[in-house]
Amino acid sequence: MAVQSGKKTVIRRVGRDADKAKADLIASATRQFSDYGFALAGIEAIANPTGLNKKMIYHYFGSKEGLYIAVLEEVYADIRNMEQSLELEKLEPLAAIQKLIESTWDHYVSHPDFLALVNQENLLKAQYLKKSGIVQRRTSTLLETVKRVLERGVSEGIMRPGIDAMQLNHSIAGLGFYYLNNRFTNAELYAFDHMTPEALAARRNFIVDLVMCFVARPS
Repeated sequence: MAVQSGKKTVIRRVGRDADKAKADLIASATRQFSDYGFALAGIEAIANPTGLNKKMIYHYFGSKEGLYIAVLEEVYADIRNMEQSLELEKLEPLAAIQKLIESTWDHYVSHPDFLALVNQENLLKAQYLKKSGIVQRRTSTLLETVKRVLERGVSEGIMRPGIDAMQLNHSIAGLGFYYLNNRFTNAELYAFDHMTPEALAARRNFIVDLVMCFVARPS
C-alpha cells in the first residue's frame, strides 16, 4: 500500500521478506547516492521511501558504507549481466564487437544512476570499490570474452591483429561515458542539446562506425 507523505510517496508493505526489503533499500539508496554522493546521502532519506525503519539498513548492511558498497556491486552486476546475456562468443566476431558497442551505449543511456555513481566513485579514488572483490572478478570475465572474440576475428582474417582487449573496452566505454557525463557542460559550450532522440542516435552510430573501422582488418 502507498500513502502520501508530503510530496513523496511512501511504500508501506506488510510481510516483506528479507530479500525484498534489501532490494528496496538498494533501489532507494541508488537514487540517493547517485544524486547526492556518499557523504551527503542520508540514512533516513534512503529508508523513508521504502517504508522501512532506518535501523533495517544497519541490520541488513551493517553500516551506510556497507549499503553503499552493495549499491556499487548491484549497478556493476547489472552491466556485467547485460554483457553476459549478449552471448558474444556465439556471434560472428565483427557482429559481436558491434553488439557490445551498441549494448554498452544503450545501457548507459537507460541507467544514468550508473554513470553518476561511477563518476562519484572516481572522485573518491575508488575508495569503496576496492573493498568489493565481486566487481573485479566479473570485469575480468568480460575481458577474457572480448579477448577470445578478437583472437577468433584475427584467425578468420577479418580483424586487425594486436588489439588489446582492455584498451578496446576502455575506448568503447569512454566514447559513451564522456558524451553522457558531460552533456550539461557541452550543451552550453556547443549550444546543442545532446540528449534528444536524434542526437543520441547520431552519437550511437558514430561510436559504432569509429570502433568498427578500427577493429576491422583493412581490405
